[in-house]
Amino acid sequence: MTPPSGADLTRPQQAITRRTFFGRMGSLAVGLTFMPLAGCENNAFEPVIEGADLPFLTPNTSFYLQFGAEGAVSGWGGVPALSNEDWSLTLDGRFDRPLTLRLSDLQAEVPTTFLATLRCIVNSNAVPGLVGTAAWTGVPLRLFLERAGLDNVQTRHLHVYGADGFTDNLRPDILFGPRLETLPEPMLVYAMNGQPLQPGHGAPVRLLVPGHFGYKSVKWVTRIEATNDDAVFGSYQNVLGYADNGRIRVDTKVTSLLRSALIQPGPSLLSGFALSGAGAIRAVDIAFDEAPYRPARLVSLREIAAIDPDIRSTVQITEPGRYPYPFPGVWTPWDYRWTANEGTHRLRIRATDEAGETQPAIDTDPTDGENPIFELQVRVA
Repeated sequence: MTPPSGADLTRPQQAITRRTFFGRMGSLAVGLTFMPLAGCENNAFEPVIEGADLPFLTPNTSFYLQFGAEGAVSGWGGVPALSNEDWSLTLDGRFDRPLTLRLSDLQAEVPTTFLATLRCIVNSNAVPGLVGTAAWTGVPLRLFLERAGLDNVQTRHLHVYGADGFTDNLRPDILFGPRLETLPEPMLVYAMNGQPLQPGHGAPVRLLVPGHFGYKSVKWVTRIEATNDDAVFGSYQNVLGYADNGRIRVDTKVTSLLRSALIQPGPSLLSGFALSGAGAIRAVDIAFDEAPYRPARLVSLREIAAIDPDIRSTVQITEPGRYPYPFPGVWTPWDYRWTANEGTHRLRIRATDEAGETQPAIDTDPTDGENPIFELQVRVA
């Protein structure tokens, strides 16, 4: 399923087409629907409607809006109006050489473009749509921390501040210690899908922490303070009670069927995506009614690249030896060919990642992101 290193990703396979598979993938803007939920707003519907023509990357206009400070910062004033010239980022605290960076300092470095999926922590089976994938462009945060002389011995947390009042933190080990080597490191990002960031997505510069829920990727980032404070720090953690770790747990979605959908008997292509920040997706399994689980097919990288050529400039594609597919922190498309018989059927779908985590039947603790087995009923008539 994974093409060999150096494989020609321009040669499509015939198993799927844009309309038959990616027509059922991703987030669909059919006019804007805004749904404030713990700081996230939904620009899209999920699952998508049948037959839509959508790529693997979520269009910027359809990408959910993550307003982290809303509901977590008293008196939040809305989206900051920061021009490229106005923006700066201060690195202070336990640095030997504190720095103040401008956008031109970031743009003077060799840029990195990488795939990453953002998921709002309140995205769930009951509250869909708050998830999307983009090709982000920026510079590793680590580069500037090293340049400023970060005290790696005494620093316990990097406190991150957004211009809107939102805060969060990073532990230095996510930048300098043992970590998932196939996951891009935290980045200072200034472009999304080849376009400059828009105000709602954190312009001019945001932090992007691949493999983690959106609240770790602070928008309009203006200060990073190195501290020896080991206490929990962050708007979502302190005010709303969400987990400090922030790692996206293994999860899956069906994007080809709405709940209580009515379909005709016969062959049907079920499709969706699976995601984990802890490891690559290893398997997606589907059970019909009370039958045992059966394996779905993970869509190959060659198919994705043939349908959406915009991903070919990302490091996951240009450095296949370093970033084997499936990619952790990036949704992995899957499909399953089902011959539907008349009646009402219960479908259960679960994903497993390379870290050995499988979605639970019931998730009783939403503070680290809900990820129970995806269930839906379908009527065939």
